[in-house]
Amino acid sequence: MTDLAAPTPASGKGIAVLAALFTVSIWANFLISTGAVVQSGLGIVEVGLLRSVACSLALLPVLWRMGVYPKGLAFWRFLVMTIGAGIGFMALMPLGFQFAPAGSSGVFAPGLLPLWVAGLSAAFLGEKIGALRVFGFALIAVGVLAVGGLDALKAGADGAWKGYLLFASASFGFACYAVAQRGSGLTALEATALISVWTLPAACIAALVFGADFSGVPVELLAWTAFAQVASGVVSILAYTFAIIRLGPSRASAFMALTPAVVALAAVLVLGEAANPFVWIGVAVVSAGVLVASGILERRGGA
Repeated sequence: MTDLAAPTPASGKGIAVLAALFTVSIWANFLISTGAVVQSGLGIVEVGLLRSVACSLALLPVLWRMGVYPKGLAFWRFLVMTIGAGIGFMALMPLGFQFAPAGSSGVFAPGLLPLWVAGLSAAFLGEKIGALRVFGFALIAVGVLAVGGLDALKAGADGAWKGYLLFASASFGFACYAVAQRGSGLTALEATALISVWTLPAACIAALVFGADFSGVPVELLAWTAFAQVASGVVSILAYTFAIIRLGPSRASAFMALTPAVVALAAVLVLGEAANPFVWIGVAVVSAGVLVASGILERRGGA
């Protein structure tokens, strides 16, 4: 474990920003790929079981060194972290894909994450968010709506609103993890291992109660799903937690708002989908909001 109260050297902040941007790229792929496999027939239990087993195996050496419960970790932090970024996130995101498309998940999950984290950081960590950064978060909110939020809300009459609510709830849980991890004393690797390991029993119990059927699903799809889940459940959480430790929860989470913009751009540039002018405006506004909300433009030692 490490002391997270120490100030971050300026040299480490650049690496932390790169880690946050790397997380964005993984999340964008995770949202698209998970939405695709759920629509192809894999259920919530199957996706959760693949995710928890693959991630736990990948982090088994860390668990062996750390133990299943780190010494000195407050129980309330343990619950918030494992439920917020583990069990809860594992259940809510796949369930949301059954009601709403993957494109909307980018708006209501990572798109809302910086707003949740900023509020929780101010309320529970006593973080002072200056007027400039508040303006940045406001730009993020406006940009996210322009990228796809307004279209999603307009098209939510046929039950898609249930998916939006589930995505937003998953985002809130992940925000709680970000705030609880700050001051936990866990390194990025230890926190990621903790989440993965304690998600496995919940996934196994769900499989025993509700059953898990992988028949009829191509082996290639199962392998790709496991790979995507490891990327999002291990690599992205590891990178995101590193950014939290170095930058603080609200600054690190501001970058996550770029995810719906990346998904929208990929849909236009790679998939050839048509984009109205609001999408391009939204991408620009979100990017500007992230730049401001992340605190990059503040003077050193600013609020």
